[in-house]
Amino acid sequence: MKRFFKRTLGLLLISAGIAGLIISLAGLFIGLPALSAAEEALLRRTGDLDQALIAAADGLTVADASLSSATETINAVETTVRSSRQALSDTLPAINRIGTLVGVEIPRTIRSTQRTLASARETARVADAVLGAISRIGLLDANTYNPDIPLNQAIQQVSDSLDPLPASLIDARDRLIVTSANLRQIGANTEAVADGVAEINASFRDARQVINRYQALVTDLRADLAALRAALPVWFSIARIVLAILSVWFALVQIVLFAQGLTMLRQL
Repeated sequence: MKRFFKRTLGLLLISAGIAGLIISLAGLFIGLPALSAAEEALLRRTGDLDQALIAAADGLTVADASLSSATETINAVETTVRSSRQALSDTLPAINRIGTLVGVEIPRTIRSTQRTLASARETARVADAVLGAISRIGLLDANTYNPDIPLNQAIQQVSDSLDPLPASLIDARDRLIVTSANLRQIGANTEAVADGVAEINASFRDARQVINRYQALVTDLRADLAALRAALPVWFSIARIVLAILSVWFALVQIVLFAQGLTMLRQL
C-alpha cells in the first residue's frame, strides 16, 4: 500500500512538473510575443488617437478663425446700424425744424407780405388815380401814364399769386411730420436690430470661449497621450522582464517537482 502511494505521488509530481514546465515555457514563448503585439497595438491605437486629436485641434482652430471673422463682421454691422440710428436721431430735429419753417414761419411771412402788399396796393391805387388825373387834364402827355395793368392791380395779382402757397406749405409740413414719425419708428426698429446684432455677437463670443476651452482640453489630452506613449515601452519592458523571471522561476519549481517525483519512483 505504501509502495503504491509513493508510486502514485511520484507520478503526480512528475506530471505536475511536466505540465508546469510546459505552462512556464508557454508563458515565456507565447506571453512575450503577446506582450510585444499588445505594445504595438496600443502604440498604434494611441497614434491614431493622437492624429484624431490633431484633426480635432485643427477643426477647432478653423472654427475659432471663422467665428473671429464673423465677430468682426457682426461688429461692423452693429456699428453701422447704430451709426444709422444716430444719423436718424440727428436728422429728426432738422426735419422738425424744416417742418416748423415750412408750415409756420414761411406761411406767417407770406401772410405778412400779403398785408404789406395790401397797404402798397392802396398806396398804388392813390398813385394811379393821381397820375391818371394828371394825365387826363393834360399836364402830362396822354401816353405818359397809361399802363395796361395799373400798379395797384399788379400788386393785387402778386398778392393773389401768394394765396395758394400757405396751404401748400402746410401740406408739406404735414408730410414732413409723417416722415418724421416714420423715421422715428425706423430709428426704434434700427435700435432693436442693433440690440439683436449685439446679442448675436455675444453668442459668438460665448462660442469662442467654449472653443478655447475645448482647445485647452485637446492640448492637455495630447500631452497626456504623449506621456502615455513614452511610458508604454518602459511598462511593457518591465512586464516582459517580470514575465520572463516568473516563467523561469515557475519552470525551476516544476523541475524541482519533477526531480522529486523521479526520485520517489527510483526509490521504489
